[in-house]
Amino acid sequence: MSRCRGRADEYEYANVPGGQWRTKREAAALLCVDCPVLAACARAALKHHALGMVWAGVPIPPDHDNKNTSAARRLLIEVALYG
Repeated sequence: MSRCRGRADEYEYANVPGGQWRTKREAAALLCVDCPVLAACARAALKHHALGMVWAGVPIPPDHDNKNTSAARRLLIEVALYG
């Protein structure tokens, strides 16, 4: 079972004011370390075009036009394939 089950609000950082979004994003990424369903999570993120959240330990920028969105999607693909 995933560690995030029932805790989705801990993984969304897009609407957090000021610099607090960085702290929340880092804390969410740490919750993903050694998660037993990391690859499945990455596949779900790719399927749902997730934005502004941490999925499979990967912070995904809150908008499609962000230059880091492509890099995040590439990393999700790696996690989905190799865990």
